[in-house]
Amino acid sequence: MTLIRRSALVFGLASLMAVPLWAGTIDTAFLEQPWPRERTRETEVGRHAVTWRESAGKQEGIFAGVRFTAPLGRRDVWALANESQDVGAITPGVTAVRYVERTERREVIEVDVKILWRSLTLRFEVEKEPPAIVRFRLVNEALGEYRGLSRFEEAGSGRTAVDLVTWLKPNRPVPIRLLLVVERIAMLQASREFLERCEQRVKKGDSTSSSMR
Repeated sequence: MTLIRRSALVFGLASLMAVPLWAGTIDTAFLEQPWPRERTRETEVGRHAVTWRESAGKQEGIFAGVRFTAPLGRRDVWALANESQDVGAITPGVTAVRYVERTERREVIEVDVKILWRSLTLRFEVEKEPPAIVRFRLVNEALGEYRGLSRFEEAGSGRTAVDLVTWLKPNRPVPIRLLLVVERIAMLQASREFLERCEQRVKKGDSTSSSMR
């Protein structure tokens, strides 16, 4: 799954909410504007520098994001980010995954999960602009609205700048700090796994090049 879909799925599992589809164009322009009272933190995942961003308020909602540079060109990063994986094998509690709709530019995905005694179906919508942008949205009467944006930009020297941001607007009072912790863990873990896959792809390419010389 893409970085942003993996983050959304982990967050959905943590929230224990079933999410119905809200069809239509996904607006994420506000995620690209300065966030109110934004805080940033420089950290590392593996051997890579990552910038963590966050902002939260009752009126504005909860913003979270990561920025890092992947050691591959943009088209390779896009292809790697959109490779199909067995989400059931990498996410605890997942029992089934169904693609209700799947094209180059749009996906609607249902994921069945079981946590303790409760079975849920998470359903979210993804829109793509290859090879630069992925957007997603989930909406639920109890949870609220959750949107995300993943942007891939050329960074020179065969590298790609990756920017993943999300926004949650709860419909009821929630433990904001706890949700930020959950989102931070999910997004940093997804970033680490993705960067490790990029490194493996680089090593594989180097190995292939060496064997051809």
